Parts: sequence; C-alpha cells; structure tokens
Amino acid sequence: MKTLSSDRLPWDLQALLLMILLISNFFPFYITVTVMTVIFIILGVCGLFRPSFTDNSGVMAAFWIFIAYNISISLVYQNWLGVLISFGFAIYLIFFKYYFDAIKPYFVEDLINISLIASFILFIFALLEHFQFIQEWDYTFISEAMGKQHADRVEATFFNPNYYAMMLEFFIIIGLYKLTRTKKLRKKLAFAFITLCNLSAIFFTGARTSFMVVIGSIVVFYYVYGYHKQALVSLGLMGLGVLGLMVTDLFPRMDSLSWALGDRIHIWQTALRALRHNYLFGQGPLTYLQVWNEYPGGKSTIHSHSIYLDPLLSYGIVGCSILFLPFYRFASLINTMRKYPALRLRLALICSFISIVLLHGLLDLTIFWIQTSFLFLIIVLPIKNMIQEAEAGLYPEK
Repeated sequence: MKTLSSDRLPWDLQALLLMILLISNFFPFYITVTVMTVIFIILGVCGLFRPSFTDNSGVMAAFWIFIAYNISISLVYQNWLGVLISFGFAIYLIFFKYYFDAIKPYFVEDLINISLIASFILFIFALLEHFQFIQEWDYTFISEAMGKQHADRVEATFFNPNYYAMMLEFFIIIGLYKLTRTKKLRKKLAFAFITLCNLSAIFFTGARTSFMVVIGSIVVFYYVYGYHKQALVSLGLMGLGVLGLMVTDLFPRMDSLSWALGDRIHIWQTALRALRHNYLFGQGPLTYLQVWNEYPGGKSTIHSHSIYLDPLLSYGIVGCSILFLPFYRFASLINTMRKYPALRLRLALICSFISIVLLHGLLDLTIFWIQTSFLFLIIVLPIKNMIQEAEAGLYPEK
C-alpha cells in the first residue's frame, strides 16, 4: 500500500534509516542522540514530518498541549533542565508520530531481530566488563558529574546499571516472543540461549528487582497469549527459583537490600512532602531535582524513583490529566487488538513491555531515558498499523 511518506522517500531507504537509528540505540547515549539528530534532519528535509498539531482522535492536540504546559510551568519555576527536556519531548513526538503512521508491521520483526542480536553482543560486552577486562564507559568528557563508577555492577553501553537492567528485561521478553513464534528447533535453541544469556546478565547489573519484573512480565506474556496454565506454572517455578537464589545468597546485593529500601522510602517521603505543596501544577520535568533541598533532611537525587509518584510531582494533577486522552486511546487500540487471533502474540509482546514499565516503575524511573524509552516505543507503537492490516486480512498468522 502506497503512502505519502513512501512517495517522498522510498520505504527501503526509510527502513534503512530506522535500522541505523535502532542500532545506534545500543551504543552510548551520545551516539544515539547524534544519529537521531542526523536522521531527524534527513527525514525532515524529505518532508516526512507533516505538521500535525491535531488529528481526529485529539491525541496529537493533547500531546502538544502537554508539551506547551511543561515548557510554561518550567519557565515559571526557572526549571531550565525541564525546559530542555520538554523540547526533547517535542522531538520525540514529531519522530514517533511519523513512526506510528509509517511503520510497516512486517518490518517490526526485523527490528526485533536486530534488538535480539544486539542483546547478545551487549552480553559479551557486559561479561568483559564484569570480569574487568574492560572498564566502564567514560562519560566525563560530557560532564564530570557523569563519571560516577558503579562498583561490581555493569552498565554495558547504557550509562547506568539500572538502565541496562530494564533493557535486559525487554530483551528477555523479546527472546520469549521469538521462542514462542518460531517452530524450528534450531532457532528455538538459539533464542533460548540468548534469552538465558540476558537473564544471567541481570546478575551483573546487580538490579535486585529485575528478576521480579521478569517473572511478572513473563506471566503477563503467557496470560495474554492465552496460555493461562503456563502463566501459573511460570509464576510458581520462577518464584521458587528466585526464592532459592535469595536463600543461597546468590541474589545480587542482598546484603544492602534493607539500606536500599530505606533509601527509596526516604526519597518518596521527600517527594510526598514536595507534592503536598504543589500537587496541582508541578514544576516541570525532574521537579524532584529542583525541590529536594527545600526540605530539611531531603534526599539528593535526580527524580523520585517511582513512575507513579514522579509524574504527579513533576506535572501535577493538571499536567497528568492532559495525558488521559492519549492513554485512553492507546488502551482502546489494545482492546481492539484482542479481537484478532492473528495479533495475539504481538499483543502479548506489547502488554509484557507495558508490564515491565509498570513493574520496574514501582521502585525506579528507568523508562525516563532515551535508550529504554526508544526501544519501548519502537515495539509498542506499530499497534495501529497492525490492526489495520488485520482488518484488511493482510496480517499473517505467523
């Protein structure tokens, strides 16, 4: 099917640019930003970013109002980093609106394959970092504040071990998706091996909660796919496995678990104190960084380490309410997707990705990073075009 974007730039070239951009996402973030800027300019010059401040659903209008709101509220409170991040939101919105409209569902499978191959290369990189054959990536040329070392924890190319942990959670679900999708034994063994490598890499990150997130997302995957018994069996077996690791002291950083939980509670208490003073409007992105020192005994950190608390603190009830319509529309697409058996496996993948964000978000805000959010959106946003192909009878069963 011919589209306006394919008239302006052949789809093969668009696909190549998207693959290059995805590959750059597995390099350090400054490379991702550089490549994204170049590709953004190329797509813009080719006229692929159509002015789209409104649409029939009202979603684009809501997003632009949200961005304008963030810029305004950040300026009022002199939250200059918030202003910069808000402009970053605008760039993301323009690019992913193009992606949302232009992406071809069959090509998503290529992007998934690239991600899985990259995950194995990153595992080797993490293995070398864990055994100190190579050092952590050096970011001090950008800022001295970015030179923090993470003792006994690997980050691969993702700046922070917790970001790598979320990427691993995504990779594991992608591996499970490929393992479920293929019927060839050789491929099943390959996907299982890569998935086990990614699972073991979680130990290297020292992310204590990631195993719980993986368990929860795998249960969601099987349940949505229709394998309810497998979901319960997976929950039981993996739960016993994690319990065994904890009992045998093989679980990462268990000796500092109580301290870490206390640290999170301290952050949340500071955030709640700030929220009580400005629950309506917030002060823009990363409000916590702006206000923590205004409260005696406040904990110094970048954000409030909760996807449920930080949006309220940063955007307030008013800002969060603006996003109700886009989330409602996306939930409607998920509900529509349920009607098509041919889409059930992709639906399981998308719902599992969402569950990773929601579960990991209980204790951290790792989705608020260019590399994690990029992979997430690349996987979940083709939903509209998948539904359109299914309605036209074009979507294959496998």
